[in-house]
Amino acid sequence: MKLSLSVVTPEKQLVTEEVDQVNAPGTEGDLGILFDHAPILTNLRSGQLSYEKDGETVVMVVSGGYLEVTDNRVTVLAETGEFLSEIDRERAQKAQTQAEELLNKPGLSEEEFIEAQKKLFRAIARLENSENN
Repeated sequence: MKLSLSVVTPEKQLVTEEVDQVNAPGTEGDLGILFDHAPILTNLRSGQLSYEKDGETVVMVVSGGYLEVTDNRVTVLAETGEFLSEIDRERAQKAQTQAEELLNKPGLSEEEFIEAQKKLFRAIARLENSENN
C-alpha cells in the first residue's frame, strides 16, 4: 500500500519512488498525503517537501509549481527543487540579499515585484531548511 511519487522540475526528474507518505507546502497550508488520499490538484509555495519510505524521511526544498494526487500517484511539478544536501547556503544568502535589494527599489512594475518576491521566498525556504542539514 504505497504511493507512487514523481517530483519533476523543468530541468530534470528529481524523484521517482514508491513511498509511504508525502508532505508538501501547499499555498493554502501544508499537505500530508497517505495511501487512498482523495484526488487533489493544488498550487505549491516555496518550502519543504518530504517523503517517507520504509521508515526513512527524505527532505527537499521546492519552489512553486503544482501537486496532483490521483489513484495513489502523487505528481509534483515544481519550478525548482533540490535535496537539502545540495543547498549552497552562501549562494542562497546572496540570492536573499539581491531579492531584498530589488524589492526595495522604487518604481518596480507589478511583474517585477512578484518575480523578486518569488526569489526572496525561495531563498528563505532554502536557508531555513538547510539549517537542519
